[in-house]
Amino acid sequence: MSQIIDWEYYSSHFPQVVPEAQFAAVEQQAEAEFNRVVKPYMEVPEGRQKETVFQLCNFLYTNRAGLSGKSVKSVSNNGYSESYAVSGRDELAGSIRELIYEYADIRLAGAF
Repeated sequence: MSQIIDWEYYSSHFPQVVPEAQFAAVEQQAEAEFNRVVKPYMEVPEGRQKETVFQLCNFLYTNRAGLSGKSVKSVSNNGYSESYAVSGRDELAGSIRELIYEYADIRLAGAF
């Protein structure tokens, strides 16, 4: 299976957050998430596919702790105190879908 984006494409765009040593695994996971949402009958131009996978790579890498179920996010209480809440995998999965809808521009595809 060929990659939607390779290291050269990824590293030439800003911002990059995935180290080269981990890029192949993260890109593979990003493609799997992309393919889970975007079905073969949906026509997504190549440029949008690349941008979506690029954004997914950054999102997946920066949220890897949350996706493993070990993430904590801060919650503001009007500046008086700080509390923390577990950022769940379901919440992050929803964010992944939203990211794909936004960058692949498939929100109005009629399939949802």
